[in-house]
Amino acid sequence: MDIKGLFSSELGKGAVILFITMNIYNFLNFLFHFSMGRLLGPSGYGELAVLMSIIYIYGIPTEAIQNIIVRFTSKFNIKNEKGKIKFLMYKSLKKGVIVSVIIFLLSIFVSVFLSYFLRINFWLLFLTNSVIFISIISPIVKGVLQGRKKFLLLGNNLIIESGLKLIFSISLVIFGFKVFGAITGVLLGVFSGIIFSLYFNRDILSEKEKKVKFDNIYDMSIPYFVVMLIILLFFSLDIILAKRFFSDELAGKYAVLSMLGKMIYLGTFAISKAMFPLTSERKENHQDSSSLYKKSLILISVICLISIIVYALFPELIINILYGDKYVDMAPYLVYSAIALSFLSLSNLILIYGLSTDKLRNFYYLLIFLAVELILLFMFHRSIYEYILAFMVSNIIMFIGSFFFLKRH
Repeated sequence: MDIKGLFSSELGKGAVILFITMNIYNFLNFLFHFSMGRLLGPSGYGELAVLMSIIYIYGIPTEAIQNIIVRFTSKFNIKNEKGKIKFLMYKSLKKGVIVSVIIFLLSIFVSVFLSYFLRINFWLLFLTNSVIFISIISPIVKGVLQGRKKFLLLGNNLIIESGLKLIFSISLVIFGFKVFGAITGVLLGVFSGIIFSLYFNRDILSEKEKKVKFDNIYDMSIPYFVVMLIILLFFSLDIILAKRFFSDELAGKYAVLSMLGKMIYLGTFAISKAMFPLTSERKENHQDSSSLYKKSLILISVICLISIIVYALFPELIINILYGDKYVDMAPYLVYSAIALSFLSLSNLILIYGLSTDKLRNFYYLLIFLAVELILLFMFHRSIYEYILAFMVSNIIMFIGSFFFLKRH
């Protein structure tokens, strides 16, 4: 492997920019979680972690929409067709608002059930559901930045968003609004991110629209949606179900365990983000993209391996520094969370590559892996140890299945 060539390549440069900026973004997001864990205590933080997991699930259409926008934007970007990119963005925003209103109204009825099932205040869930509007609009403008390979602007946008979210949330919690304040801070931060995304795309906004027909865009959206559904449910369901299976305090402690593992997934996500528009362009130009995929796989594997070793050697130190001694009894299980999220990181890369190159066929079979996770978590939850092992095994099965699923096609 030519390491120098790797980092001087288009993938390398894009990955480095996004790796740095997205990990600053992730660092600020984790500061949000660390500060909330200390300010709210195990019970309050457990409730917030469930609400944040619901927000991640709302991110299912976010990732699907953004990947589709990236795919079409990168296609227009090859020929510098900015008018078509503007048309794509405007048309998508108009439809996004309509869809947001419909989903929000439906979510109100779902919240009644979730309030009972998860023992959470209905109005907290109602406020959380407001994220739906942002989840449909935000990926459109960010997807345009990513598809144009404006990685630095995309990264800066994410940093601004997470920084403001941190400031708003901490301020509102300190003023006594507790979990309501934390969720309101999240909403204000992400809304600010949309405003800055539009500003960073101002050169596109100044262009004259050029109408274009998007062939098979709805057919294309189905595999994107299904894949993102599976990945983000894998990412979120363990925390949500822990709130159902365990006491409020123990669920809060498990949330810390899970969030520390998720640092690995979020830390490597930038590599998949950088790879996607590049492999999409090569697909449009009928060029082989397997080398980019292999380089990305190696980068993520190395980062995950290092992370697992660090988590295995210093679990108590990591938890104590980041969340405090209230959660340190979760230290023996931290390495299992690291392993689980490392395999999910690799599965995400594999499936993203399959989407960008149209190599995923019969993708509905991937839902089997989600069913396996649900079965394992419902069967094995008599203790945190049993629960985290079930979560780890389900992620390993997901990785093996995704790898051979893509290889077959």
